[in-house]
Amino acid sequence: YEDNQVTLDPDVVDAWGIPVPRIAMRWRDNELAMRRDMAEQAAEMLDAMGGRNIQVRLSEKQSPGYGIHEVGTARMGTDPRRSVLDQFQRSHDIRNLMITDGSGFVSSACQNPTLTIMALTVRSCDHLLDELKRGNV
Repeated sequence: YEDNQVTLDPDVVDAWGIPVPRIAMRWRDNELAMRRDMAEQAAEMLDAMGGRNIQVRLSEKQSPGYGIHEVGTARMGTDPRRSVLDQFQRSHDIRNLMITDGSGFVSSACQNPTLTIMALTVRSCDHLLDELKRGNV
């Protein structure tokens, strides 16, 4: 969601005078429904395997990042007005900056994103090599 953001706090700085991150996010109905469904399916699987005393407790106030892989903050896209990185994870604003981690993801599931990050990095490196060969970098 575009309104889930990490920005620099204009009023609070750390011990070195650097603005601290300010996180604005909220769970939406879709995420809450996915959590409930996941918990129900897990309970069904445990029951099918002979589990006993299965209890599902979900807190609607669970902190972000508790059970997910944090990605995002530098949205990947084709429109520089709505994204930070292009399709090769190169900054729209700083042409010699490539961010090849999970920052370009616009969303994430619960699966570990490491292999996808590695694949995107290889793709970015291939593109960069092609650009070097053409003399564009």
